[in-house]
Amino acid sequence: MRNEWMEIFSQEGYRFCKVKPEETGVFYKFYEEGFHLVMFIDGTNGYLPTMGQLQVMQERVQELFYHPVGRLQDFPEGFPVYHVELLTILLTNQSENAKQLCSEGKNIWIYDQDRKQLIIYENQPGDFWGLKNRIEHMDVQQNSRASAPVSGKHSIMQLPFVTELIALANILVYIILSFGGATEDAFYMASRGAMYPEFLTINHQWWRLLTAMFLHFGVTHLMNNMVIFCCVGSRLEKYIGHWKMAVVYFAAGIGGGLLSYIMMLLSGNYAVSGGASGAVFGVIGGLLWVVIYHRGKLEGMTTKGILIMVVLSLYFGFTSTGVDNWCHVGGMLCGFLATLILYHGKRQKY
Repeated sequence: MRNEWMEIFSQEGYRFCKVKPEETGVFYKFYEEGFHLVMFIDGTNGYLPTMGQLQVMQERVQELFYHPVGRLQDFPEGFPVYHVELLTILLTNQSENAKQLCSEGKNIWIYDQDRKQLIIYENQPGDFWGLKNRIEHMDVQQNSRASAPVSGKHSIMQLPFVTELIALANILVYIILSFGGATEDAFYMASRGAMYPEFLTINHQWWRLLTAMFLHFGVTHLMNNMVIFCCVGSRLEKYIGHWKMAVVYFAAGIGGGLLSYIMMLLSGNYAVSGGASGAVFGVIGGLLWVVIYHRGKLEGMTTKGILIMVVLSLYFGFTSTGVDNWCHVGGMLCGFLATLILYHGKRQKY
């Protein structure tokens, strides 16, 4: 089995078992009552099964893992397996020849090894528990390595590109502002685009709801936001895709700033506000909806676990000084709602 594919499935939590013919392997991941299976067929040496052979292979693989009375090896006696979801990936240099299999069969993807391209026809599933984005990300990495000189350097955290671009933009803005003055100075930050209620109410500078998202009061403020954002943003982008991730981030950041503005007007306590924390809370809110959508459990994350993280973060904010808590609340709510509207992935089955 090719190393890059072994790495992808291993990182996604799959285990591997060899089956016949020798060009075939099965990756499997166990959930509470069933398995997600990917039958991987390496046809780069010219091997390509007929439609009849492929159907037999798919049936046998499903029968191997489907045991409602609990006969599966390596699991306790009597352990039931009710749900088996199977996807077949054909790795080939002859994608046109494999096209016929897709037109007649079910749950089949083609990966064109020559073009480094995943091919999914309209009659096939558009995703399989997030694998589509993971494989396409591998395509980008392979093409980059093929076109770039060998330098031994890689992206610092191998982040999805929208998460990486947003983090780099925040860092770059901070560096530029650091040369012009003290980023801990509220007056300086307000002159550079931070949010203050009177700038919006009197001067109608609503663009500050956007610019304030990239302004941080000191390096600690910046690093705290970016470390959390890279952790949660990379996961959310993996599940919902690149452009949806960008929409969630900016909707949460602007929405959080707007709620902060409204609450300052109502309370009469005005303050200069800035930072990406509203957008970061929105990404956490988006991740919460994705996990809820998948019945409360997804790749080691649970609804309870994320809610505990949210409650502790909000508690820390409300018990500290100098924290724009309403921006956090507004950002989380907007991120949750934006993801609820945008995300319609295939649900996990348990």
